Amino acid sequence: MSENPRQHALSCLRTNALLLFVLVGIGVGLGVGFGLRKHKPSEDVILWIGLPGEVYMRLLKMTILPLIVSTIITGTATIDPKSNGRITSITFAYILIINAFGAILGIIMYFIFKPGEGITNDISMERAVSFTTTKVETSDMFADMIRNLFPENMITACFQKTQTMTYITKTKTELNVTTTTKRKEITTAAGVNILGLIVVSTLFGIAASKLRNIVKPFLDFFYAVSHLVIMALNWIIMLTPIGVTSLIASAILKVSNLETVFNSLGMYVLALSIGMGLHLLGVIPLLYFIATRKNPLYYIAVSLRAWMTVFAVASSAIGMPELLKVVETKLHVDKRISRYTVPLGVALTRAGSTQFISLSSLFLMNLEGLTPSAPTIVLVWLLTTVSSLAIPSIPSAGIVTVLIILSSLNMDVTNIGLLMALEWYDDRIRSTNNATSVVMGAVIADRFCGARLPPVDPVTEYEINDKVANPEQNVEKEIATGDRC
Repeated sequence: MSENPRQHALSCLRTNALLLFVLVGIGVGLGVGFGLRKHKPSEDVILWIGLPGEVYMRLLKMTILPLIVSTIITGTATIDPKSNGRITSITFAYILIINAFGAILGIIMYFIFKPGEGITNDISMERAVSFTTTKVETSDMFADMIRNLFPENMITACFQKTQTMTYITKTKTELNVTTTTKRKEITTAAGVNILGLIVVSTLFGIAASKLRNIVKPFLDFFYAVSHLVIMALNWIIMLTPIGVTSLIASAILKVSNLETVFNSLGMYVLALSIGMGLHLLGVIPLLYFIATRKNPLYYIAVSLRAWMTVFAVASSAIGMPELLKVVETKLHVDKRISRYTVPLGVALTRAGSTQFISLSSLFLMNLEGLTPSAPTIVLVWLLTTVSSLAIPSIPSAGIVTVLIILSSLNMDVTNIGLLMALEWYDDRIRSTNNATSVVMGAVIADRFCGARLPPVDPVTEYEINDKVANPEQNVEKEIATGDRC
């Protein structure tokens, strides 16, 4: 009897070993980053400190494309079109509501903390000027989103997406008069067109559900690909503690004026952090309890590992394998639902980003000496919510969206560099909030649609997921049940 508690404790340690190592990695990364700052390491030293993290992120990015395509095709292929339409409707409604709520929470944090009052605005002005030289217009952003939803070439969608470029030419005449001309050109940008691949994969999956017997080899191939990628990802995830340490340490070392920024923008950082923490540890667990009537502390416990992964890489897309694992193995969401809703949620769910955008927009207005009126605040909320569905897939996309919103309100922003100085931190906490909202979206879709799905034939090759993904566990199971000699 005395050995049982010890065995149970050891079993818990083995189960949560990776999470514990990730937490240690975060602590080590913070310690190394802050510890080396006073020694002012060279760019070469910072490069080598950050290289393991860069390799870790490249390994994860390598698997995003096959994972998205295979999971969506296999997820939609086992659902009839009527059920698929219901799942899509509920998922889109949830995404819109949670994004709108994130923007409201950012506005609430602004009124509670008033972060723009009494702050000097002389930080990173040089970066701000260089940042605002490129004009991005709201209409172009939404037009590009629609174009990318329907790629003209499935192959090129795997490595590039449509992007409208605006070229501004300034010409000075002999009379010292400067004329400005603007020219737009629809070009392509490097990067995976995730929205387009989701649409194409969904279309193929629905078609395959109608032609089950004819396209059996097609589906077998993508089921094999999904299991192959997931197994490879399980190996890559074991490197997370090393990647976390490297990424956090290099991010801290790259910020030249970290102490000044935090001292000057303390209330803004506090407002953003508390708002994100409230959403992560309060709103989403409460929503989980309302939807499932289950203990929200369990939701927090099983989601920690996924949160840490996303926090390390500052991307919910790169953390998608861990999100799928949490949703399917811990929260028991039907795989036919999770493998459609999670990729779709990763592409569109921006609850953390909308909170950051609305709070930052009002904060920058304060820095310009403006007091936002009630109509302006409502307009910021509406623009943030709508823009969340078309946030461009570029670095610091949240900051770009802030700039777009303020430009739409005809406000000249000269202090955007303040946000750039904090981007290493802001990006991580908003990505973590985006990720937990994705998980909740899958749970809600399963709550409203799971019972309506027809049972899957257990003898089909489509239900061999555990045997492929966890071969060692299944060998033990077969020995225990007498299925293997």
